[in-house]
Amino acid sequence: MASTSTATTTASSALGDTRFLADQNPPVCSLGIGKAFQDLTKEEKLYSHHLSLASWAGARIIMAQTSPHAEAILDLIIALFSSQKNDAELADLQAMKDKSQVGDKDWEDVLAYSAQVLSNLAHFKSFGGTKFVPRVNVEAFEKVVSAAERKDDVRALWEKTKEEIYALSPVSQLVIGKPSAGHLSNYYPSDPAPSDEQVDEVQNLCDQKGISTLNTRLIKVSDKELVLKLASTGKDLPSSYPAELESQKLGFKVRIEGGDFAASLAKVNQGLLDAAKFAGDDNRSKMLHDYEASFRTGNLEKHKDGSRKWVKDQGPVVESYIGFIESYVDPFGARAEFEAFVAVVNKEVASCNPLQQSKKFGILVDKAPHLIQDLPWGKSFEVDTFQRPDFTALEILSFATGGIPAGINIPNYHDVREQDGFKNVSLVNILAAKAAGEVLTFIAPEEREMYEKWVDRCFEVQVCNHEVSRRDEVEAKVGVVRVREADVCDFFCDFPNKLLGHGTGKLLQQRPDGSLNFDRDNLVNPLTNKPIESWYQPGETYGSRIGPVSSAMEECRAEAVALYLASNREIQEIFEIKEQKDRDDLVYFTFLSMARAGVKALEWYDPVTGRHGQAHMEARHGITNWLMKHGIVSLEKKLDEQGQLVDAFARVNREACLGKGKKVMGDLLLHLQILKSTGDGPGATSFFKKLTTPSRAWIDELRPLVLSSKFPRKIFVQPNTVVGEGGEVELREYEVSLEGVVRSFVERGL
Repeated sequence: MASTSTATTTASSALGDTRFLADQNPPVCSLGIGKAFQDLTKEEKLYSHHLSLASWAGARIIMAQTSPHAEAILDLIIALFSSQKNDAELADLQAMKDKSQVGDKDWEDVLAYSAQVLSNLAHFKSFGGTKFVPRVNVEAFEKVVSAAERKDDVRALWEKTKEEIYALSPVSQLVIGKPSAGHLSNYYPSDPAPSDEQVDEVQNLCDQKGISTLNTRLIKVSDKELVLKLASTGKDLPSSYPAELESQKLGFKVRIEGGDFAASLAKVNQGLLDAAKFAGDDNRSKMLHDYEASFRTGNLEKHKDGSRKWVKDQGPVVESYIGFIESYVDPFGARAEFEAFVAVVNKEVASCNPLQQSKKFGILVDKAPHLIQDLPWGKSFEVDTFQRPDFTALEILSFATGGIPAGINIPNYHDVREQDGFKNVSLVNILAAKAAGEVLTFIAPEEREMYEKWVDRCFEVQVCNHEVSRRDEVEAKVGVVRVREADVCDFFCDFPNKLLGHGTGKLLQQRPDGSLNFDRDNLVNPLTNKPIESWYQPGETYGSRIGPVSSAMEECRAEAVALYLASNREIQEIFEIKEQKDRDDLVYFTFLSMARAGVKALEWYDPVTGRHGQAHMEARHGITNWLMKHGIVSLEKKLDEQGQLVDAFARVNREACLGKGKKVMGDLLLHLQILKSTGDGPGATSFFKKLTTPSRAWIDELRPLVLSSKFPRKIFVQPNTVVGEGGEVELREYEVSLEGVVRSFVERGL
């Protein structure tokens, strides 16, 4: 337990290291879901309500997967701002502020820190994986603590957490990463954590037994004993799971235990079963029961069954997905973070113009089997049958996650995607969110007008004809969003990225019966011009074979597909880009957008650890490095009189981009796909780390400029739903402010 003097010293250190300070004045955005929700039927509202409860019931799983302290810090913040009379009601904040006698800035800094912890579901940034500490010093924070209505509860939680809240040492613990390098990962929560060799060996043992590690954590008891914790409500294991695994190679045993996150998953399951009563469809009801069975038993095969039914549920009014989905946070790329969302169709928009919005996307989907023939790896490395995906534009009602994406391409199970298909979900109200004061960085002044024009133009191409409707208001807002990690790629290429990027490419596999899904005698590896030497064994996955670089490499492959296809005439014509200058401009600004994103990616690179903190940005930086290597992208520096860097602009050689851009991206794609197809983990790691490592000049000179130019990430105020005495579902939306964020979480009752 830290003394006040120790915490004060720590706080002073925190204020001196701006890298880890919470964002100041973070922009707050609303989901604006009210109209879409009110147009739902009573049954649809009840269905979405119970799914939302199920989603948020898993929030504590996310916290526990991130940090051993995240739950306690969130409990502190909820208690700090909740009422003495009712802990699910907001306290009188003005009275608290007056009683604390802190100044306006200190009060706002406490609120800003609190809102960011709540939004990230941890005191680590979901986008980047670094810790953040309050800007306010510990004395001022303690004054606010002393002014809380629930002062006894708050004081106890404060004493428990204040040292961790302000701690900035050891520095390695401020970054989520491999424990072997001193970093934090609560997927491996023991001290000491399992070694890298032990983690890899456990993965091999699980692959051999067909045990998915997506919903597990790994604990080291001793050099001879490890425990694989399975997320489930009960202690009993799935019937196909052995009670124990043994490594002859390293001389240890692995005991498999159920019951990890049992309390949270029990609440998740109650929400799912309640939602099933209002599913309105037998397939949908069975889907929810499959999810419930998976969370009850820990058997991921049941979640796969539910995912297959989910893919078949085409175009529902209320859409939802839940589970252990993305493996970005696990430094080994094998274990997945829990997440869940509920989204709805805006019926007014859909009925106003049912064909115009979806027509061109539908054409693209229909042509996908033909279009993927243009990809550079050839038929032998392409999926045997391209499954036509569903595409839906929805508005988020609830998203239990540390960071809401603008679009989703799921499920991630390769066998489900290959056999049953997948869905592309575009989240309209997330795309529409715009924060005031954003500045377009790293684009030369003379190019900004055209760059912004193409941001608008590319979005207009996507949304087709504008009608006078609420959708047009949303579209207009999206059209003027200026600062995104990859503007044009997001607007023009996000859909091709997900459909033709994530949706393509074959894994060469050995089937359970020993046969292969490829012709080993005649298939040649185009990177070596030799026969295929490696492939996936039964039970192995892309993540388990490729390892820690798997997530970022897959994002790189998908982003590269978007650039490769930017010049595709058929796709351009689908989106009515017909004039040659417009075609060329589209390609040019798509590449320029990627180059800008590659510069901005330095914000998430840590030169001390030598690692990127965010998979998408690592991918974009890698592509930018590749384009620089091939003479398409360069960096223009602006120096002051003392020779110091004061600004920088991403530049694209237009002639080179239009002349050889597609071939250059094709070469990169070929490398990425063949490494993925063959499951060449060592080759993939070597190639991708070299691709994504920033130059020393960029680290030393450009990165400080990027950090000084960064803009705080948006915080979303999510609504809550409650059922009244008459059985009607009420949507509670909140003030678009830091106070609104805090109130929403207090009333959410996590």
